[in-house]
Amino acid sequence: MGSFDHGFAGMASLRAINQWIGVINSNLGGANRTAYKQTKVSFTGLVSRVDRDPRSDINGLQFPDTSLAIGSTRVDFAQGTIVQDGELTHLALSGDGFFAITTGGPAAAAGNVLTYRNDIYFTRDGEFRWTVIGTNTILTTSNGLTVLGFNGQAVNRIGNGTTFSVTTSTITGANNSVGVFRFVNNQALKFSKYGSTVFDAAQGGTIAIITDSEILQSALESSNSSLSDTLPELSLAQKMFSAISKIINVNNEDLDVCINLIR
Repeated sequence: MGSFDHGFAGMASLRAINQWIGVINSNLGGANRTAYKQTKVSFTGLVSRVDRDPRSDINGLQFPDTSLAIGSTRVDFAQGTIVQDGELTHLALSGDGFFAITTGGPAAAAGNVLTYRNDIYFTRDGEFRWTVIGTNTILTTSNGLTVLGFNGQAVNRIGNGTTFSVTTSTITGANNSVGVFRFVNNQALKFSKYGSTVFDAAQGGTIAIITDSEILQSALESSNSSLSDTLPELSLAQKMFSAISKIINVNNEDLDVCINLIR
């Protein structure tokens, strides 16, 4: 970039900071959401410049990137705190993995979960409930999606549901057990149309059944986003936004001086 491009570089940096602030705002909002996973931002630069190769006989002359850009984002899948409550149908995962849920309902749920279908999603939000659909009472998410078992079918309640109990890595007392699944690459999971706690696994790689994680009954996983980490990050972003704005103002003042000299 030329000497008179600092204003444009500053605007590009402001866009990156504004996007960063948007991610921080999402993490702040997600701090009180069940099983929310915070998103982390990695930065990169745009267009570095080499005027004199440093491998020559004299010292090199090269300038670092003059603008800031977001290089990538990463969802932090670290375990959140497990909080006990009194709801039998509330489940928390201790360890790796995801619950499988479907939009297809109990009639369309049959099938192999390990063979990805476009009506199956994955979440760690275990705020489940019993829902009556026709003659069946099945386990669903709070927004009505069907929870799937290891066999790819809906989890049906038997009797009054008092036998709905926990064993290691399975839930028994129903027609089938609540399924827990893992992926080769969690970072390839993408946010679904149901929000940032429900993932589309189209690019997640091979799905495997988990046997080494534990389902805790009458408990929920808290968000791993904390105010103590996020608020200082927001303060830093605001200071960077202010500093870059001043750089743009200085550049504009310099341009005004140059224009007046030409006149």
